[in-house]
Amino acid sequence: MKTLLVLAMSLLAFGCSSGESNSGDETIGKEIADDYNEAMDKAQDVERQLQEQKDKMEEALREAEEVPQDP
Repeated sequence: MKTLLVLAMSLLAFGCSSGESNSGDETIGKEIADDYNEAMDKAQDVERQLQEQKDKMEEALREAEEVPQDP
């Protein structure tokens, strides 16, 4: 999957490049890369939240197992 992504980004960069230099304008490739980075940041935030919830549930289970049971 990473290979396909690298290939697609390479083809995009190659296709968007031209002999002219537009240093003042943002390129489409930069816009796509910015959107991709933003999506990755959101995904990492979701992953972090899920990991926190998992840790809380595991802690609650450990505490429940430590409680002495009445016979």
